[in-house]
Amino acid sequence: MDVALVLIGLVGGVITALSPCILPVLPVIFLSGADRERRPYPVVAGLVLSFSLLTLLGAALLAALPLPPGTIRWAGLVALVLLGIGLIVPRFEAILEAPFARLPQARAGRDRGGFVLGLVLGTVYVPCAGPVLAAITIAGATGDIGAGTIALTAGFAVGTGLTLMVFALAGRAVSQRVAAFRRRQRAIRVASGVAVVLLALGLTFGVNVPNYATALDHEFQRLLPAHVPTGSDVPPALAECVGQALYTEPPDESQDCGPAPALTGITDWVGTPVTLAGLRGKVVLVDFWTFDCINCRHVIPHVEDWYAKYHAQGLEVIGVHTPEYSFEHEIAGVRRAVAREGITYPVAVDNDYGTWQAYGVQAWPSLFLVDAMGQVRHVAVGEGGYDETENLIRELLTTP
Repeated sequence: MDVALVLIGLVGGVITALSPCILPVLPVIFLSGADRERRPYPVVAGLVLSFSLLTLLGAALLAALPLPPGTIRWAGLVALVLLGIGLIVPRFEAILEAPFARLPQARAGRDRGGFVLGLVLGTVYVPCAGPVLAAITIAGATGDIGAGTIALTAGFAVGTGLTLMVFALAGRAVSQRVAAFRRRQRAIRVASGVAVVLLALGLTFGVNVPNYATALDHEFQRLLPAHVPTGSDVPPALAECVGQALYTEPPDESQDCGPAPALTGITDWVGTPVTLAGLRGKVVLVDFWTFDCINCRHVIPHVEDWYAKYHAQGLEVIGVHTPEYSFEHEIAGVRRAVAREGITYPVAVDNDYGTWQAYGVQAWPSLFLVDAMGQVRHVAVGEGGYDETENLIRELLTTP
């Protein structure tokens, strides 16, 4: 097993557990430690186990089974609501735990229920996109799972699990030192149940959260020894620009990243289909995103604003929706997301990762700015760098 890949996965797991994606799950993790009747270890163990297995194998398994892509997610959301109600109503919790009564456990009842809660949380835990998680997800979705992918997944699971455990133990430390927690165990369990139900509702309706970890993510990415390639035939100049965008600040001037690859393997469109060849003579911004990516949703308003401001001057925008999770393959979900985010430019559905791999993309969101001659002149990864990107758009629009 490659130690470097394990370390990359470990750092990626820590970043994910410190990112905004943990906010919906954090109250449940914290309160699992504060609940004296339920140890936090099984909760975190169940979450990490189910999340890792679903990330690594879920897409491949669903592809082999005659099930809709969103089956696992919706099953997890329903189970989450039921477990939340169980925390609020003890008799209902006993009914839920009855099927597990004969399973051998070091401790009965509460630990067993905690592990089940963790398993369910893992099905709806939505981590932020990054180069490490992107490599794991795409390997699982394409069935290309090898020793390197397993090493990344193992490191990612350990990094995420350790960080979540810190939050859980912090909840336990607070509960042990604050008398109000010790006196109100029943109230804490009810609060946990309410938090679980609210989590399920928030994930169902796509509640957004603010980002506070972009700078931390960039700083950690610079420590990684090498990026994880996701396309084997990417032109060297373009691959170099993608690598620079991942590990350095966005450049202030245009780059020479070579010809923009054609849109490849597109399975559907939301809006009017277009081609880069057909847009020759226009400045084109290609935005790789996916609808359950928080960072993508933060970037889209900026992209939409540029499209509104500069479209009349010759700017075209193409959204490329490349799914991170199996449920994001659903075209109906993509259409709802396009409507929800107010996207007015065409969106290509890249369910087979053809265009993603052609461009060598490694993280959501990624922006590629193409000049009127079809050359990639700027690559931006993640949030931020909006002023630099807009300045380059204006520059290319005024270049003869």
